Amino acid sequence: MERGKGVSIIIVVWNQLGYTKLAVDFLLKNSPPTPIELVIVDNGSKPNVKEYFDSIRGRVEINYVRNQTNLGPIRGINQGIAAAKYYYITVIHNDVLILEGGWLEKIKAAMDADPRIGLVGLAGRKEIYANGCVNEESLKHCLEDDDLNDPMTEDVAEVAVVDGLCFVMSREMIEKVGSLDEIYGYMHCYDLDLSLASIAAGFRNVVVRTPALHLSNGGMTRKTRAYKKLVGDDYGLLKKNCKIFSRKWSRMLPLKV
Repeated sequence: MERGKGVSIIIVVWNQLGYTKLAVDFLLKNSPPTPIELVIVDNGSKPNVKEYFDSIRGRVEINYVRNQTNLGPIRGINQGIAAAKYYYITVIHNDVLILEGGWLEKIKAAMDADPRIGLVGLAGRKEIYANGCVNEESLKHCLEDDDLNDPMTEDVAEVAVVDGLCFVMSREMIEKVGSLDEIYGYMHCYDLDLSLASIAAGFRNVVVRTPALHLSNGGMTRKTRAYKKLVGDDYGLLKKNCKIFSRKWSRMLPLKV
């Protein structure tokens, strides 16, 4: 697939319609002039979620994938990647608000200028330890979140790992590394895993200075009773996946760029 003008934006949703509407409103306001398709992977939401996306089909191209049960964000993202039509593919949480117009043009310009860039995030860390934990002091971002370190001042910063809250991939990178590794099950560590796979395949990971707001560190869904009933011990899942991740990538860890 040749580099084109458009970008596929994958959003995995499971209810939480209020936050999703807000995130989509900001995307539709600030994504032009880049043509986009919204690839919505619905993990068994209530009918009002599909009704909402049906109602905005006149404003934006919608590619809707519906699961009868919640398969989790990792499998959902993989479904979105398989369904996406454009060379550049964005994955974004449904509680992230993009605050800058033309943000995709900025990211695409950086990727077009350097074909070695395979993965671009809105936030990322320059250092990750052998145990799979990241050095929070090495965070690069331009998020309007009060509890983070100072926003980056440079336009582009190289990082070891990008944060899963929002990232953009090239089709070339995906074809070389494959889809997200589903060994992690429901969620956690897939963004770290993809980042190291990108580097192992010869690409660079960067953060581009793009103002945004993440409404909830860790995601709104994880705070719900339904999530706690589905997953159970979220922290236990995180610890388990960190061990899987650190064993898988022991040849590259620790890593600092």
